[in-house]
Amino acid sequence: MRNLIMSKKEREQLKIFEKLVSGEITQVSAAQLLKVTPRWVRKKLKRYKKYGDVGIVHKSRGKPSAKRWDASEKALAINLLKSEWQGFGPTFVSEKLKEFKNITVSNETVRQMMIANCLWIPGRRKQQNRKRRDRKLMKGMLVQLDGSPHDWFEGRAPKCTLLVFIDDATSEILWLEFVESESFNGVAGATKKYIESHGRPISFYVDYGAVFSVNLNNPEREKTTQFEYIMKKLDIDIIHASSPQAKGRVERCNKTMQDRLVKEMRLAEIASIEEANRFVQNGDFIANHNAKFAVPPAQDGNAHRSVLEYDLYKIFCSREERVITNDFTISYKGKIIQLTKRQPTIIRPKNRVTICEHLDGKITIGIRNRQLSFKEIGMRKRKLSPVDYVSQERNNLQEKVTQQSHFEENFNDLNQSGFICKNRNFSCC
Repeated sequence: MRNLIMSKKEREQLKIFEKLVSGEITQVSAAQLLKVTPRWVRKKLKRYKKYGDVGIVHKSRGKPSAKRWDASEKALAINLLKSEWQGFGPTFVSEKLKEFKNITVSNETVRQMMIANCLWIPGRRKQQNRKRRDRKLMKGMLVQLDGSPHDWFEGRAPKCTLLVFIDDATSEILWLEFVESESFNGVAGATKKYIESHGRPISFYVDYGAVFSVNLNNPEREKTTQFEYIMKKLDIDIIHASSPQAKGRVERCNKTMQDRLVKEMRLAEIASIEEANRFVQNGDFIANHNAKFAVPPAQDGNAHRSVLEYDLYKIFCSREERVITNDFTISYKGKIIQLTKRQPTIIRPKNRVTICEHLDGKITIGIRNRQLSFKEIGMRKRKLSPVDYVSQERNNLQEKVTQQSHFEENFNDLNQSGFICKNRNFSCC
């Protein structure tokens, strides 16, 4: 009996196909959970029934794609676009390649190649006519996440933000948490607690807030935020809504919360974020709300996936790269971090390391999947701006003038009281 190596994705496919064979779910539901077509499910189901677990493993693993574009043909097209065909559009290039060079390639393949080589700037698509989107079939397939800043305590405490996690299939509130603002630490901390409580959903539906999307100098959407990086590690899709109306369920829930929850907390005399979180998380508020407003899903079941194989403490952190200096120190947020002599791997100056700041404020430093040992030895001196420098010099001068004034006053007082001799050759009268 030989060992079978499977990826995390294939192991999750195996669990779904086991449910499919036992009749717990349908082929259509399995296709939606796996994010594939029903035809693909039927085809792979035959392989699974015939070969068992081996049928789940992709046949092309380790082999180059048979449909890839030949490298020499691609290089020829790039050279033509940089010289004779400069300014050609993707569709026109595809037609001319077939006409003059007998090269058959799709328009989209040419377009992606031109974008990757900075030979084509994609234009904005025309506004499409929107239509009503049906709910997802099963709980956990799509979770709408949004922050609602509001005067939740009606002046009894500072304004804050309520993070709402609502299921698309049932309109159930899955998690509520009050945070000071919709920052990375606030959103990531609430998401971690939600995942620990319910598991990993298939996807999150969010807006284009700074936590969820890089909106500056990112026309191709290649840059990702810290939150998007974490969700990718957990195999959770991020879907961005183009307008508040697109994620109407969570927006309507926010409106309901601003009406009902505010009054509930007023009756309970809640006046802090800590008390509010205990009220919504440990009490019956969520259960009572879901009993009133939730609807049954189109299909029974729960699409949330297990988190046993993931170390959420290590995954939920902010990551930044730093360069090791010649004295084996790193600068991070004004701190000087000294790497110790004994390390689990070889490190040299100019190596790039990753600093992970976890949600509890602790810092870990890693390189090549190894954690480095370190200690903080001080703070960097902040360079003063011209304005700060002038202000500091003015304060120093004012302090010297004040000290001189105090000295002269004390001297005059002592002189008048007779403690200082007129004959300066003696130390006392």
